[in-house]
Amino acid sequence: MKKINFIGKRHFAYILSLLIIIFSWTIGLKIGPQFGVDFTGGVALQVKFNGKVNSNIIREKLKKYPSLMVQNFGKEGEYLIRVGVSKKEDIETLSNRLKEDIEKNFENATIEAINVIGPSVSEQLKKKGILAVLYAVIAMGIYIAFRFEPIFALGAVIALIHDVLITVGLLMVLRQSFDLQIIAALLTLIGYSINDTIVVFDRIREKIQRERGKKPFDILVNEAINENLSRTVITSLTTLIVVITLYLFGSPNIKPFALTLLIGVITGTYSSIFIASGIVVDYYKYKKKDLFALSKIK
Repeated sequence: MKKINFIGKRHFAYILSLLIIIFSWTIGLKIGPQFGVDFTGGVALQVKFNGKVNSNIIREKLKKYPSLMVQNFGKEGEYLIRVGVSKKEDIETLSNRLKEDIEKNFENATIEAINVIGPSVSEQLKKKGILAVLYAVIAMGIYIAFRFEPIFALGAVIALIHDVLITVGLLMVLRQSFDLQIIAALLTLIGYSINDTIVVFDRIREKIQRERGKKPFDILVNEAINENLSRTVITSLTTLIVVITLYLFGSPNIKPFALTLLIGVITGTYSSIFIASGIVVDYYKYKKKDLFALSKIK
C-alpha cells in the first residue's frame, strides 16, 4: 500500500485550518452568534396534554417563537417547552403570552409548572459553559504532558483549540443556537479528539523507540501515521455513521448535538493527523536537527 506523505503536507494543512477559522469566525460574528434559553434567559413550561400529542404539532403551533425548544418530559404526553426572551420583551410578559398561546391552541393542555431563567442565571451558565470547555482542554494537556512529553501536550492542546474554534465557527455560520446541549457536545468532541490524538501519539512513540536512528524523525512519524491510518479511518467512519443517523432520523432536540459532533469528528480526525503530529515534528525539526539528517520531507 502506498504511503501518504501527511507530514510533508502539514504546512498546507496549517494554512487551510487558519483560513477556515478566519472565514467562519468573520462570517459568524458578522451574522451574530445565536444563544438559546440557557444563555439568554427565558421561560420553561412543563405542560401535560390529555391524549397523544406529537412534538412537531406543538412546534408548528408555537413556531412564532424563534428560540422554541420542545422536549419530552417524564410520561407520555408531558413536554418541557422552553422559549428565550428577546431584548424587546420582559420575562413576565413572555411567560403570560406563551401561556395564553398554549391554552388557545391546545384545549387539552395543563400547565403544571413554570420556571423562569433570569438574565443573571443565564449569564452564569454561559460563563460556566465556557470555563468547562477551557478546563477540559487544560486537563487533557496536563494528562498528555505526563503520559508523553511536554511538546506532545502542546501539539494536543493546539489541536483541541483548533477543533473547538472550527466547530464553533461553522456552527455560527450555520446559525445554530448555542446552549448547554452544545457545550455538552463540545466536551464530548474534546474527549473524542484527544483519544484519537493519543492513539496516533502512541504509535509514533512506539515507532520512534523501535527505529530511532535508523530513519529521520519526520519519516518515522509519517510512517507511524500511515500504519495507524486504517484504524483512524474506520473509527471515524463508524462514529460518523452513528452521528449522521442521529442527525437525519433523531428528534429536532438532538440535531444540534449531532451536528456539533458531525463537524467535530471530522475536524478531530484531521487535526490528530496534520496538526498535533505536525507541531511535534516542527518542534524537533528546529530543536534537534540531527534527528532529521537525510530527510526529504520539508
